[in-house]
Amino acid sequence: MISSEAEKIEEGAKRRVGRPNAREAELKHEAMLEAALEEFSSHGFHGASVRSIAERAGVSTRTVYNRYTDKVALFEACLEMSAIRHHVPTDGKGTLREQLMRYALHVSSRVNEDRQVRLARIIFRECISFPQLEEVSRRQFERFQLEPLQNILTAHGFAKTQATTLAEFYVALLLRRWQNRIIYNEKAMTPAQIRANAETATNLFLNGASGMSNEDPSTRKA
Repeated sequence: MISSEAEKIEEGAKRRVGRPNAREAELKHEAMLEAALEEFSSHGFHGASVRSIAERAGVSTRTVYNRYTDKVALFEACLEMSAIRHHVPTDGKGTLREQLMRYALHVSSRVNEDRQVRLARIIFRECISFPQLEEVSRRQFERFQLEPLQNILTAHGFAKTQATTLAEFYVALLLRRWQNRIIYNEKAMTPAQIRANAETATNLFLNGASGMSNEDPSTRKA
């Protein structure tokens, strides 16, 4: 019995020294992506070094390349991890206006963060030299910003094609101040400015959207 327990302990020690378990591998992967986010946001896409990313994460460059074939794939994974961490809440509760405001406040607060601004500037500045960045950004935008908004609108009676168009208009209204920060290096919005901008965008949107239906969309329940 003692021998058997000792063998189990020895075997467990060997596993710890050798191949990491699933949770350890997951944590190591998260650390790699976090290191890559910092590297990209600090040095840009072209200036980012896979060797530096590996050193930040405490892994080898081979480990990085075993997981991601190139920097574009790594950059996309970074954006996806960041978006998943800050997923848009869509619980389906409340009026259309209430749901849009929750969406607006969540998205506006997130994109207002310094690192998100730096990443956006990378895409705007370097997508000419690296067109893949624009493709990556578009996929992430559609998946994590447009789709949740489309779901809100379709749940409130708008046709799918109509919801797609309206979602694009709403995001354009919502992010106009943020785009000025990206392009003209304006100061970050305060929480009060974020709320005021969200209310303005939502009111303008609903006044326009209400003309496409006989019912006032701001009073609809899910």
